Amino acid sequence: MSERLQLSLLLSHVVNRQAVVLDAAFRAHNIPLSVEQYRLLFLVSHQPAAHQEFYARKLGRDRSSLTRMIQQLEKSGMLLRLQSDLDRRSLHVEPTHEGREWVQKAKIVAEEAMRQLWDGIAAEERELLNGLLVRLRGNS
Repeated sequence: MSERLQLSLLLSHVVNRQAVVLDAAFRAHNIPLSVEQYRLLFLVSHQPAAHQEFYARKLGRDRSSLTRMIQQLEKSGMLLRLQSDLDRRSLHVEPTHEGREWVQKAKIVAEEAMRQLWDGIAAEERELLNGLLVRLRGNS
């Protein structure tokens, strides 16, 4: 196996492991969100009123899976889909008050879970890894 393929597989494993750790932490704290729902709600809370396609691109999701996720969050009272004032055919997404509260609770839990996940990795090592990952992202 090539070194690059091995590194890519390792990165995938780390991302999957992070999702497992966050899902477990959310369940342990009775947070009614999956990791994917949290990522969407977090993004919408920090960049509200964007179109659904913006969120799909940011999260690397196709429109249909994002639409299903938005519908679930809307049904649970955490998101609202609203018609655009400029184009009636266009919808944008905004968090509800309840959605913002859940994002804040989940963020605290996520930060603690990530602290545990990164335990034993020095700040200098995290900084180096961050720089490498930013460069890798720029190659795509």
